[in-house]
Amino acid sequence: MDRTETLLIADLCEGDETALAPLVERYKRMVYRLAVQITKNHADADDVMQETFIKVYRSIHTFRRDAAFETWLYRIAVNEALNFVKRRERRRECTFETATEAEYEATARYRAQLANDPQTHAEKAELRQYVTEAVNSLPLKHRTVVILHEFEGLTHAEIASILNCSEGTVRSRLHYARKKLRTLLKPYVDAGAI
Repeated sequence: MDRTETLLIADLCEGDETALAPLVERYKRMVYRLAVQITKNHADADDVMQETFIKVYRSIHTFRRDAAFETWLYRIAVNEALNFVKRRERRRECTFETATEAEYEATARYRAQLANDPQTHAEKAELRQYVTEAVNSLPLKHRTVVILHEFEGLTHAEIASILNCSEGTVRSRLHYARKKLRTLLKPYVDAGAI
């Protein structure tokens, strides 16, 4: 934790509500990215992000200052996202993923860069779609470890801390998720590359 973050957390613990805004600004992209990967829906990710920071505000007094704030925040965000998905599944509502304006702009830039090579563009887009569908088809507990490890770059120890399980459990879930992904994606890519 840098000094600024340490001071913000101390101020927040003492009831200074204005200390939350800089922390939200610093971590909102990370929380949103994680939430959208778990919930598979942008509107739901917005809700999860909001609930995560509300929970941070309400439970900052439980944060052990000798621990990493980011890991504590990941744990809250993952739990909020998982709980949201479980509630949604219980309601059995169908949700549809919609792209944000920023995603449309990024896609437009990407398409412009590949305009000279439409074959490569089509192949990459198709592969990206297959990978997304394959990851989304994984059971929630396996999808979560894949997202945290492969997309967020967290270590097994960090994931174990966030999910409140052993590192062995994380490795096991990651192993089974990768095995399932190899099977699902075998028709599209060289299985040795996954």
